Amino acid sequence: MALELIELDEIGRFLRSGMTVGIGGGPLLITPTGLIREMIRTGARNLRLVASSTGGFGLDLMIGAGLAQSVEFAQIVLNEYGPAPNFRRWAESGRLRCLDHT
Repeated sequence: MALELIELDEIGRFLRSGMTVGIGGGPLLITPTGLIREMIRTGARNLRLVASSTGGFGLDLMIGAGLAQSVEFAQIVLNEYGPAPNFRRWAESGRLRCLDHT
């Protein structure tokens, strides 16, 4: 299989509701924010998010935008800024299935 590079605005051709999506980066730095912004714009829902290894800002944006059905993670934090607010709110309300792999 050959590697294909695509433009960010083409994400909608590939992302569908219900998919499993791995997101790399860290709590605040090296988060693929442009990619996440385009994923939110697609309107996809019920995604199964997998944090590679620690999630933070990017996953919190996706959860807050209503993309996530579930999330697998070791931790989702905003480093010295504390817990990720959307993640915490959705997890505590039971709207988000959480698979903790600490």
